[in-house]
Amino acid sequence: MVYQVNDLRSAAAGASRQQQVIARPATKTAAVPDNKQPDPLRLSQTLTPEHTRQHSLIQRAQHKVAASRVAESSLNDIGQNLAQLGKRVEFAMRAGSASPKITADIEQLASRMEQRLQQATYKDQPVLSRQLKPVFHGEPRTSFQIKGLDTKRSSPRDETVIFNLAKGGANAVPVKLAANATPEQQAMQFRQALNEHGIGVSLNKQRQLVFSANEADWQHLSQKMRVVGQGDRFPAGQPNRVKLETTEARFEPQTWQTDKDQLRQTLVQTQQMMKQIKSSIQELRTHNQDVMQRIDTINQRNRYLSDKVLDSAEADLSRILPSGDNFSSAFQNLKVQANVHRQTVVSLLSR
Repeated sequence: MVYQVNDLRSAAAGASRQQQVIARPATKTAAVPDNKQPDPLRLSQTLTPEHTRQHSLIQRAQHKVAASRVAESSLNDIGQNLAQLGKRVEFAMRAGSASPKITADIEQLASRMEQRLQQATYKDQPVLSRQLKPVFHGEPRTSFQIKGLDTKRSSPRDETVIFNLAKGGANAVPVKLAANATPEQQAMQFRQALNEHGIGVSLNKQRQLVFSANEADWQHLSQKMRVVGQGDRFPAGQPNRVKLETTEARFEPQTWQTDKDQLRQTLVQTQQMMKQIKSSIQELRTHNQDVMQRIDTINQRNRYLSDKVLDSAEADLSRILPSGDNFSSAFQNLKVQANVHRQTVVSLLSR
């Protein structure tokens, strides 16, 4: 995409006057014919590396803020429906059972919430997981722990734990754990073994292992995953079914029951989801504040930003807004092409 200097200067000035960032849909470059692609030599005469990078970072940040707002709006809508559902469940509990009308109301609310979750997307990408957690990049994932796998309990000897993922191909995944390995060392071993199978590994605040998988893999692993140990962390011999426990409850309202004996459980699930929504909204707002602060840093109304400031801002935003190598390689190429001295930059921006 080609951005003229005047456009960049106007965009930067406008962003600094406004407290909120308005995200604009990105144009689809795939539809541009080859003979209409920008001339890199002409581009180098109109743009500088500093402002090319500045505009790209701001645009990425705008998209992330817009996606976060879609997520927050979706969570608020789901929360309102949950509140209505909770009231109907409480009424049914006081009456001793759910009447046909109450049951129909609950089913309708559940269907509405499920549809709202499915529609929680930005640029065709989901912004919420089944645990009602924000999806800042990548696909929605479910976080879980493996029952019995206590990383803080020391083991007196080396042990190899073999996980059977039952996904076809190389099912057996061995994880070698050294005697008295720290939680961090164990996390590294699990990460090296399981990452290539699409399973993420991290440590929580209690230094216990937390795994994550996408929706399809989670459904499979929760039913099929087995493990063989050496008698310490897990039994030796034949593979045993391992129990996976989600770190937060999954949002599946259409599975909630309205039978007399299940009403209390449905109410508990409703209350759990309300707490998760509150936590996720706070996470989204903190994230947006962080991004906006980085935008303010990038969008200073100076004639140009120093390399040091831009490098620091880019590092911060790259941490918040992960991206592939395309941006870095494109910038390096443009930097070579756009051999413009700082005096020229000042002159261009002053026009």
